[in-house]
Amino acid sequence: MENNETVKSIIECAENLGWNMHTGMNDGRTVMFEFSKFTPAGQDFNFNLSLVNESFYSFILDLKNYYEDFDTDTEAYLWLDDSGHGRNGAPYHMKDVLNDMEAAETMIKELLDALIEVESVLSECC
Repeated sequence: MENNETVKSIIECAENLGWNMHTGMNDGRTVMFEFSKFTPAGQDFNFNLSLVNESFYSFILDLKNYYEDFDTDTEAYLWLDDSGHGRNGAPYHMKDVLNDMEAAETMIKELLDALIEVESVLSECC
């Protein structure tokens, strides 16, 4: 795994954007990635993706699907208590929780755009 150019490129790109990275092998052909980063309000936001058979293109598609399916309203709702205020370290006001989840969505989009650029460069040179 350490010698895989695609894995190294994904990790380097993500870390350059401030993401904390954890990786592991699943079945010998699948690399599991955990992306973790604090939102502007201080929530520890994270998600997981898999790289199967070293297919950077498929990895990008999976990240694109995750981004497109990310629902800021649903994510914000998960952090609200029964009275509509933040819980478990989320901001107190509902609008602040929503703004923070919108920031998380932007973080995902920035990662997606950067990885698309990396994949494009790698496919041109190799």
